[in-house]
Amino acid sequence: MNPANNMSDEKLIQFYLNGNPTAMATLVELYKDRIYGSIYTTVQDKHVAEEIFHDVFIQIINNMMAGLTPEEGGFLQWAIKLAHALCIERSRKTQTTIVANTGAVEVKDQPLVILPFGPLYHESHGKIKSMIDMLPHDQREVIMLNHYAGLSLKDITDVMKCSLTVALDNLKFGLNNLRKMMIEKEISLS
Repeated sequence: MNPANNMSDEKLIQFYLNGNPTAMATLVELYKDRIYGSIYTTVQDKHVAEEIFHDVFIQIINNMMAGLTPEEGGFLQWAIKLAHALCIERSRKTQTTIVANTGAVEVKDQPLVILPFGPLYHESHGKIKSMIDMLPHDQREVIMLNHYAGLSLKDITDVMKCSLTVALDNLKFGLNNLRKMMIEKEISLS
């Protein structure tokens, strides 16, 4: 096991800024699954997700070199916020709509292995996925960021640039809408 894995994000950032490139490699290794997963669930395209994933770390490195670093304990949230912004930028450039995708992502012959992040993943995840896709954009986005990227509501407010009340309402309404659809379609999570 790499002893650098036991260091705080802040120490790894400092080591990287002091000329230790393995510190960045450690940060990438620690968070790659969650960052890539949040990107993939947004863009639903493996190649686009990989491009954005690499762009996120290029931006992180550029920001660090310019003296901009995340707040203490906020590296993952900072990276996901950058990823979210890049997904939106990419969507605007290609004039496509960002669509939610849920469930596990299986990437064959790739260095990333993405695991399921939330309790919604189970044998009938295809039905749940289609129901989440039917939710309004903000409800869908909060559910994805909370359940699949593992962000807290506070972190979601930073990513979505909304108040805690708005994020909480979108999560509550989204989950209620999912429950209603599940009852209508007689889908059980047990």
